[in-house]
Amino acid sequence: MIVACAFVAAPALAQDAPSDDVLRAGAEVYSSVCSACHQPGGVGLGSDFPPLVNNANVQDAEYVATVIGEGLSGEITVNGATFDGVMSPQSTLSDADVESVIAYIQSGFAAPTTPEVVADTGPVAGTQLPDLANMTYYAAYIIAAALFALVLGPRVIGAHDRRTLSWADAWMKTAVIVIGLIVATVYVPAKVLEVDAVRDLPRTAQDLIAIGLWSAGLVGGLWALWYAHRERRI
Repeated sequence: MIVACAFVAAPALAQDAPSDDVLRAGAEVYSSVCSACHQPGGVGLGSDFPPLVNNANVQDAEYVATVIGEGLSGEITVNGATFDGVMSPQSTLSDADVESVIAYIQSGFAAPTTPEVVADTGPVAGTQLPDLANMTYYAAYIIAAALFALVLGPRVIGAHDRRTLSWADAWMKTAVIVIGLIVATVYVPAKVLEVDAVRDLPRTAQDLIAIGLWSAGLVGGLWALWYAHRERRI
């Protein structure tokens, strides 16, 4: 579309501000029909197609609509410059298209961006398990831990004669000691610090809680080692 016209009629009376939807629709019409000649932003092109930006005459909505529907040819003067182009009638545009593109031009070529709608397509394959699968996952861990405690528990924590202790039992007892200390001094303090109520506390309070949990885990682990050694369990 080439809105190449003199725009000499009196400006139309002010109307209510167009909605965001109207401006977005007008921007689409202008981009697909008008911008090839009048250029993006309505800056015009050479001596054929006049600028629309900063052109007070475009405020006459009725006259602009007439030019869009009927076309225009011959010399015209816009802002002291002469243009001699030909604009064909844009009869394929609906009334709504014409109204929206005029609103867009009169707004100074400003249109809000279309909000991006992010569709919830669910978890990406391989990154999140369904709730039932998660429950099964945790249940399998609990069952495995229970079987381990039932089958190997007596060998790990039972009293023994150091002279006859097998290497397998010695390694199992060592693993229990190491894992127990890691859980008590690293895992538990880290999980407590992730709790929302703790994260909202001042940094000093968080440090004191972490030191307290670490100390309690270390002291508890050392006491368990002393007790197990006295009972000939390690």
